[in-house]
Amino acid sequence: MVLALVTLITALGISAVAAFYSIVGLMAIFSASAGSIAIMGIVLEVGKLITASWLYQNWKTVPKLLKYYLTTAVVVLMFITSMGIFGFLSKSHIEQSAMGTEQVEQVKVIEDKLLRAQAKVERWNGEIGRLNRGETSGRIDGVIVREQERIDKR
Repeated sequence: MVLALVTLITALGISAVAAFYSIVGLMAIFSASAGSIAIMGIVLEVGKLITASWLYQNWKTVPKLLKYYLTTAVVVLMFITSMGIFGFLSKSHIEQSAMGTEQVEQVKVIEDKLLRAQAKVERWNGEIGRLNRGETSGRIDGVIVREQERIDKR
């Protein structure tokens, strides 16, 4: 009796988890009408469980045509559940990939800023070195000195 109860609780737990992921996945696939999909998914999951249980209990007394129809319906509902779970997993994968891509782009932006900052530092160090050596050619202060010399000559 205890084993049967544990089996029942485990089976219902697995079914509930699968139903949750399936419904969330179907809502991700058909996001334009998420509320309708949630209601439909819940009803289909409950219907699948009830139909499978009813078929199991009445297998010997059910006419063959109804047996085939209900079995086919349960199998189709299983595929819908699998499609929903696939949708959930795909959505999670896409979100994870998007976050990774965004972070890579942020790293590239930071690396570009770092390269520009290093180029400025090198340019400024070069200017400081030229000023310390007294070189003024090519700079505005050199132009000013030359112009001052021209003014003084006149």
